[in-house]
Amino acid sequence: MFSYGESLALFAEDQEADDERFLQQYIDYLNDREQEDEEDGAEKQKTPRPSLQCVEDPFLYLLPMTLARLPAAHGRLAFAVADFRDQLRKAREDARILLSDCLGEGTKSVSRRYWELWKDEPIDLPHIRTELIPAHISGYADGWVVPVMYTDAEFLYQSGSRMMLHEVCYPETVQELYDFLRSVYLRRAVRFKHCRLCGKLFAAVDGDRTEYCSRETEGKKTCRDVGAARVYQKKLLGDPVKRAYNRAYKTHNARIRYGTMTREEFQQWTEEAKKHRDACSAGEISLEAFEAWLKK
Repeated sequence: MFSYGESLALFAEDQEADDERFLQQYIDYLNDREQEDEEDGAEKQKTPRPSLQCVEDPFLYLLPMTLARLPAAHGRLAFAVADFRDQLRKAREDARILLSDCLGEGTKSVSRRYWELWKDEPIDLPHIRTELIPAHISGYADGWVVPVMYTDAEFLYQSGSRMMLHEVCYPETVQELYDFLRSVYLRRAVRFKHCRLCGKLFAAVDGDRTEYCSRETEGKKTCRDVGAARVYQKKLLGDPVKRAYNRAYKTHNARIRYGTMTREEFQQWTEEAKKHRDACSAGEISLEAFEAWLKK
């Protein structure tokens, strides 16, 4: 399952190279299968089908369904994969405009900007149904609900699960899935921002003050978990005045623990150090003079 809040952001920026590798593997697989079938006495299905297990792009899950509707002529199937690749490219280019322009931070009216960009291409949603789906959620991603995997209404009723009516999309093409996601964003007027830490787009569903995305950056921590501290450290490293002050601050603060400086003395030193730091930042004293004072 993929959340609304991350689907198009991932599609627009993160997955292009991975998608291309997967599609090329699929084309190679179909070509190998065709060659194996033409060879006398060759064992069938020697070449394994590329797995979707580790694919992070929801659009790629349409590929097997697309191929299943076609006659089993390998040359035609390989051509269909190449056409699928072109559909992805077109939708991805459109998605980048949508997220950075129409739903960007600087757009005042989402509906008007949509009309200006796509007035000759209204959204057509032929495969949308209103259905009962589980109201229970299995997780969150950028604030959007991710439904549980079991969606059979009869099973859910018998198990006593709580349910809700919701729009459900059954796309047959890349464009249909993209149009469905695009309509959700436009109706909710969700703004997209560039994460201050990783620089990638994300849905700012938690409000305009959100500055960091929920992508994992190290271990299980996300940009939102470590973003503010990391950006602050980057600023320190880029500013020699702040870096010198921060280093001296830690040294003097440690003296309280070692008993060589009282807390009152530390507070007095901090007030003086801030005055010298600000004077150095303003160019009133040199960095060398400031560092010499810190070493006293």
